[in-house]
Amino acid sequence: MRQFRTGILSLDSQLGGGLSSGSVILLLEEPGAGADVFTFHVALEGLNNNEKILYVITDDTAEELKESIILYFDTAEEIISRIDILDLLSPRMGLEQEEQDAKAFLKRTRYDTLNGLKTILEKERYDRVIINNITYFFTHYEVEEVLSLVEEFAVYSKQHKSIFFILMTKGMFDGQIEVAMKHAADGVIELTLKEVEDEIQRRLKVLKLKRVLVPKTVLRYDLTEKGLRMESVMRVL
Repeated sequence: MRQFRTGILSLDSQLGGGLSSGSVILLLEEPGAGADVFTFHVALEGLNNNEKILYVITDDTAEELKESIILYFDTAEEIISRIDILDLLSPRMGLEQEEQDAKAFLKRTRYDTLNGLKTILEKERYDRVIINNITYFFTHYEVEEVLSLVEEFAVYSKQHKSIFFILMTKGMFDGQIEVAMKHAADGVIELTLKEVEDEIQRRLKVLKLKRVLVPKTVLRYDLTEKGLRMESVMRVL
């Protein structure tokens, strides 16, 4: 079975080397917890392995995404440009995008981005797909349509031995939607914030994983100029 490292060494060690192919991983985060930075690790690790990556971004432009990655990692823009970035914000702002295959598909279906994304996945094979953020789809489509899309992600990942990472903002929607997403995903990683005296602590815990033993520890981490840095192992849940 193929394994995908996240690029966060302490976490990969806890996971026994990485995450299994054929998986949909839900990153459930409180605002400010840094799940986007988590996905930067995932994308750059894929580039290091010469994998094909699709990054779907809904709240920033492609240029802003590149700037954010460079902020945390000493990576040249030409390397980041190897990522296929599907920018869903620029068309809504009336901005033109460069003509790349994935973007060209979307441009023809810009008023139905959910089915545009399906079209891309039908035509292209990716090793890693990152959806940042699924909240966009729940805002613009019926719940059943979005859950059906996640089911298609699961089928795609198993067909191509790939992996999906889906970001979702915790507490944005009805609790039933979160439960449905947790059920649909093969793995759930939760990133939370806790205020302790005069500092904000960030914590990561794995709630669910299929085909991998779930780590029982809660990991504390900081956001640094090198991305997520794990600080210490917390008590057993």
